[in-house]
Amino acid sequence: HGKRADGIVQGMLMHSRGQKGERAATKLNALIDEQAQLAYLSMRSNKPDLSVVFKKEYDDTIGEIMMIPQDLSRVFINLINNALYAAEKRKASMPDDWMPLITMITKNLGDKVEVRIRDNGTGMPEAVREKVFNPFFTTKPTGEGTGLGLSISYDIVVQQHHGSIKVESAENEFTEFIIELPKK
Repeated sequence: HGKRADGIVQGMLMHSRGQKGERAATKLNALIDEQAQLAYLSMRSNKPDLSVVFKKEYDDTIGEIMMIPQDLSRVFINLINNALYAAEKRKASMPDDWMPLITMITKNLGDKVEVRIRDNGTGMPEAVREKVFNPFFTTKPTGEGTGLGLSISYDIVVQQHHGSIKVESAENEFTEFIIELPKK
């Protein structure tokens, strides 16, 4: 646990200094799992009654891939935070037995990997999906979002890691972010 905490702190310090991270062989599934736990604990500190089901469908054949772990950590925690926010927002208008669900899936695609993060929250209309990766675009109320999270995530995945990120969504049903990353 000490090594994990040290890695998280080092990643946060590197981001705050604006330094570029080094690529390192990293266990993708473990990284996503850590960020899901951090996002949940962070949101739960503000909403102690938060209850969410996390469904994990990890492909164990992925192992380690070359990445800048602190940068992709930022992407995953941002996507999971957004998923938690949308699912919690939808819960307010649902029956008491309805449960927020965050699904995290990884797949080995040979020379690349696919990561899917899906929520059963409020979803997005097409007009929002078209702008969601634009800097400063947000659907959250003032003070709750800067509109930079998805823009920065796009840059990290596409420009730094030479991957792709896209979003699929249906209003009042789900939102799913699909990331493809090269293994090397």
